[in-house]
Amino acid sequence: MRKLITILIVTLAAISCGKIKDAHNTLNDIETFINERPDSALTILDSFDISLLDHKSVWAHHSLLHAQAKDKCYIDETNDSLMTQVVNYYEGKRDKEKLFKAYYYLGRIQYNAGDYVASMLSYTKAEQMIYESKDDMLKGLLYTQMGVLYSKYYDYKRSLTSHINAYNQYELCYNIRYQYLAKLHIGNLYIRMNQYENAVNELNDIIDWSRSCQEATIESLAIEQLIQVYVETSNFDDLNNIIPNVPVNIQHRLTYPLSCALSAAFANNVILAEKYIDASWKNAKSAMDSINIYHYQYKVYKMLDNHPQALLLHEKLYQIQDTLTRNLFYEPLISAQSNYYKASLDNNKLKMTNQRQNFIIVILVITSVLILSVTSLKHKISIRNIEINKYVELADGLENIVLTKKEEIDMLSGNIANLDDKLKESARNVSELFSKQYELLNRLTSTYYETHGCKKDKEAIYSHVKKEIEKLSSNKDSLIQLENVVNCNKNNIMKTIRQYLPNLTEIEYRHLCYWCAGFSAKAISIFTGDSTNNIYVKKSRIKTVIMTLPTDVRNEILSAI
Repeated sequence: MRKLITILIVTLAAISCGKIKDAHNTLNDIETFINERPDSALTILDSFDISLLDHKSVWAHHSLLHAQAKDKCYIDETNDSLMTQVVNYYEGKRDKEKLFKAYYYLGRIQYNAGDYVASMLSYTKAEQMIYESKDDMLKGLLYTQMGVLYSKYYDYKRSLTSHINAYNQYELCYNIRYQYLAKLHIGNLYIRMNQYENAVNELNDIIDWSRSCQEATIESLAIEQLIQVYVETSNFDDLNNIIPNVPVNIQHRLTYPLSCALSAAFANNVILAEKYIDASWKNAKSAMDSINIYHYQYKVYKMLDNHPQALLLHEKLYQIQDTLTRNLFYEPLISAQSNYYKASLDNNKLKMTNQRQNFIIVILVITSVLILSVTSLKHKISIRNIEINKYVELADGLENIVLTKKEEIDMLSGNIANLDDKLKESARNVSELFSKQYELLNRLTSTYYETHGCKKDKEAIYSHVKKEIEKLSSNKDSLIQLENVVNCNKNNIMKTIRQYLPNLTEIEYRHLCYWCAGFSAKAISIFTGDSTNNIYVKKSRIKTVIMTLPTDVRNEILSAI
């Protein structure tokens, strides 16, 4: 309390005096306790004199801390406009620590708003400068959030890597509680990846630690996951042993009544099993909850040999999962790529404009210097008749240099115009890819609507998807178009490949084009009909050939694929 009073006094002093330095000192003091007492920090930040925020550096520092305090107080901000301005401010400064933090909290706000693609892009940018920060705790939080996003899109391997990285960061800052929270995520991922033995080891470790430290919440979450392992592995002996010891605070959660229903079904108690199933529906709050209930209910009726009812529940389960999968499939990831490439194009165009302006300035300076030199020479010629021929020749040479430079300027201007045309063409190609995504989306959704309620709805949609894949797999015009897009976006990389690797087959050129376009091995497997293992083998073999090329060409191709 004494420290808070001191900070308030300093704040009032900064306000009364209007000193920028005092304001920054106050904000630095707030930063020392914002993680432990975010509510107090938020109160002080809200009382900050608005007149002090007219100074850009104070405003940016205050806005960053305000976002951090609200996040720590579980106040979910969804408008990212202010934090975007903060990011832009620190982008122009040398304070990489604050820029790292700004990208993290921008990602948090975008996640709260449900814009998961933008959130991941912000997290990725933060990760790129993670070694610029000394805040191991924030690094751990960043990896945790990235792990949550990867898991949301069923990318369990990347999610597992992210949570392991988070655990290591928490370990560096000696935050044991967050270490075991990271372990909870890791245990959950092992379950999703069907690595049940690893999951049990992690969860038992968490339970032992939780009980020793009286961390009831973490213990309950670990027990809940352990029950899930016993259910998925049909380990009813351990399930029946753990159910009577389930903490009271999680008996209202879905896992408890559902596991009790399975236990009752195992004992062939139909009435009790259905009672627990009915109880679980009262706690259902989302589509994912419905999936879990249908999944357990399916297991119950299967165990009770009620196969017609089990089949009906399996169909309902499939319908809900199919809807969720479709929603994930149509997530605008291509839109994110398009926006990213557009931003890159705009940035490159700006760089070229600046380079052109700088070049013109240099030429003007050189020209001015040359003109002055010529003038000086002419003046000396009038004074020194003996050296007149020498100075005349020198002046003529300098004038030729000026003419040459002017010609170079004209040539460069033409080259720049050509590059601008190429950039516009690349933008059109990216836009075309963007529109094709939604064209495919509209076609698929239209087909689903027209065939809704029919048994052939999945076959129709599958047929459309297959046609799109075959177009990109075997259609020569589509492949040529793809290679043109790659050349436009990757500095004519395919032309370079064909020039320096003339002995490759067309199939190998096609593989290289897919890799340069950013397709995964799984996607290429679908396009070519080849296995992912063979694709990786081909890639390795081609890399061996690439390694024989000159260093600059080799590095250019390797970076592209």
